[in-house]
Amino acid sequence: MANFELTGIEIKSNNSHANSKLHTEDVFVKTRYGQILVTIQGQRGKTPIITFPDIGLNSKTQFHGFFDYPDNSPLMASFCCYHINALGQEENAPTLPQDFVYPTCDQLAQTVIDVVNHFNLKSVICFGIGLGANILSRFCLLYPDLVNACILLNCVSTKCGWVEWGYQKWNRWYLSSGQYTEFTNNYLLWHHFGYKTWENNHDLVQTYSDIFSRTNPVNLSLLINSYISRTDLGLQRPEFDQSPKEHKYNFRCSVLNVMGDESPHDDDVVETNGRLDPSKSAFVKFSDCGGMILEEQPAKMAEALRHFLQGLGYVPHLSVTSHSLANRHSEQAIRFKLLHQSAEESRLLDENVAYADVPVLLEENKNQNQIA
Repeated sequence: MANFELTGIEIKSNNSHANSKLHTEDVFVKTRYGQILVTIQGQRGKTPIITFPDIGLNSKTQFHGFFDYPDNSPLMASFCCYHINALGQEENAPTLPQDFVYPTCDQLAQTVIDVVNHFNLKSVICFGIGLGANILSRFCLLYPDLVNACILLNCVSTKCGWVEWGYQKWNRWYLSSGQYTEFTNNYLLWHHFGYKTWENNHDLVQTYSDIFSRTNPVNLSLLINSYISRTDLGLQRPEFDQSPKEHKYNFRCSVLNVMGDESPHDDDVVETNGRLDPSKSAFVKFSDCGGMILEEQPAKMAEALRHFLQGLGYVPHLSVTSHSLANRHSEQAIRFKLLHQSAEESRLLDENVAYADVPVLLEENKNQNQIA
């Protein structure tokens, strides 16, 4: 028997700009805490959407693929995305100085207003995931007049718990020494996917393991330290019998609160939903989905985003049935099933008729032989 040598498969990262269908550009913006990278998707002058990624990812690896998704093509004709990276988290970022004081979560929210002012944006729509959802929530609460709507995925509104603090402290210790260990990789996989997706979708997990390993470990340790030191958002849910003159500390814009059915942050997202104003918020929970919603269920998320924006008066000309790739595929599947079912029924009917004639013919031959 011939001997075969098993070799590893190298996963190469694709150039996001080269594969992007949208006009894409990189702009470094000077903020009060340092220079950050903003990647822009779409044509400037359209309605702006600002995004902020989760820990371990940057603007390109978190958002570019989703907004390039075919279902979002009609939507992106009316919007322009400004993807904000946290300080030192972009691709090939230089290591921050050893004595650098990394901004807190509240200060990271201040970098968002620096970006908004740099591009002279009058009003924005916010779209954040995980840590990014927490940062953009603070920005919405600090500058409510600038925000028209907010989309939050896996948003945590409370302080860091003891279990999260313990795991992240270990991660920070390894990363701050320049080490990217298996312990850190496994924690990031759980943080982004949850156990079910981790166990069932090996290709996706392997791809993101490779992405996580390319982050700057020292810079990531500083970001993690800021995230576990976060303060409570202080949201106060309005009561139904509350006097109109009493105002609770909460979002003044409409909020879309999203999570996956198998999300590792289930309890935190439900807690956040319980603190939102029910008259200005919507809660969406996707089945067959972990924490990486944009990768696991992009069609469903694109449809939910379109519905939410249309409810606020944006893109009223888009028809769900004609612009949803998922719906088109569903309709094609239904038509194929009906066509296949009709053909199968016709075939079975012909066979039944043929089988039904056989006993009659045999009986007639038998009677004729008896007469003879």
